[in-house]
Amino acid sequence: MSILKLKVYTLGVSLAVFALLISGCTTIKTTSYFTPTKTKLRDFKALQFETFETKIEDFPKEALTKIPDKAAALLESENKFKEVKYGEIENIPAEDTIVLLGEISEYRPSSDVSYEGGALKFGEVSIAVKIALVNKATGDEIATGEVNGFSSTGFMAKDIFQSLAEEIVKYVNETY
Repeated sequence: MSILKLKVYTLGVSLAVFALLISGCTTIKTTSYFTPTKTKLRDFKALQFETFETKIEDFPKEALTKIPDKAAALLESENKFKEVKYGEIENIPAEDTIVLLGEISEYRPSSDVSYEGGALKFGEVSIAVKIALVNKATGDEIATGEVNGFSSTGFMAKDIFQSLAEEIVKYVNETY
């Protein structure tokens, strides 16, 4: 009888620990910082998203298009600009168009294992994206900044791209 109690107790404790781990590990955090700008984006009619760039060899190449594509789709649904597009905008003059450029400057893939604060950490994903809003006609920078995303579980990495896109849209809306 005591063996059965031990098994039930062990199972109960294991399930409780598993539930605590899962609830604490699925958070995706995003932060951003942009230089203040006096230029209001509402003065422009279009916002063109370009494919992001990176020099990081092991960065998932599909994310270089996925992040700006998702951000463009999110912003397009808000109808703030006459046109928002991932790719070339040709039917609105360049002087009325802003281009959003991005570069993945840091990437820590989920396969990394690190030792921090006396504990082993598995599967953390972090991404930093440098962003520039540029006047398409002149090439002058309107604003620059950085968006950071962090997931404590590697399998959530695909959702981190969505979170980064949402953070970019949040900034565009704040400066509109």
